[in-house]
Amino acid sequence: MAIKTFGIDHIHVNVRSMDRFRDLMKQLFDLDATRIGHIESILADNATVRLRGTGAGQPFLDVFESENPRSPIKRLVEKRGPCVSFISFRVENIEEAAAHAARCGLQEISRVGFAGVEKQVQYNTVELLGFNLEFVEHEPGYAAAIEDIQRRLAAGEPVDGIGASREF
Repeated sequence: MAIKTFGIDHIHVNVRSMDRFRDLMKQLFDLDATRIGHIESILADNATVRLRGTGAGQPFLDVFESENPRSPIKRLVEKRGPCVSFISFRVENIEEAAAHAARCGLQEISRVGFAGVEKQVQYNTVELLGFNLEFVEHEPGYAAAIEDIQRRLAAGEPVDGIGASREF
């Protein structure tokens, strides 16, 4: 039995310079980018980038940058250069998807997510696929929860391990 998926949810992109990434992408496309927040657990800045006119439920880029030598993002960019680290597929049932992935021999590396927004599970597939695989299941009302997180970050409030933001 295959995993029931709604397609790609988002792609993690690791860059050396968020500003240079933004400048080039704005020259190429009409973008809507969230403010940058600092994610304490990975010691990295993060921004969400969408094409204008696409809302919640449409694929987006989750962009990461770090100058901290202890950050896994910084170490990965030093090793591989700017790169895609995860491709995330939105699934109907994360527990069924995780059980199926385990039966397929995938090694789970973490379970992360934001309460009220989404559940996530990640797999070490970089040697096989060139990137790690992530499954995400959105919680009911996730679009409103994301808007609330973005509003709070814009006001300078920390949110669930995301530090104060700066303009992107």
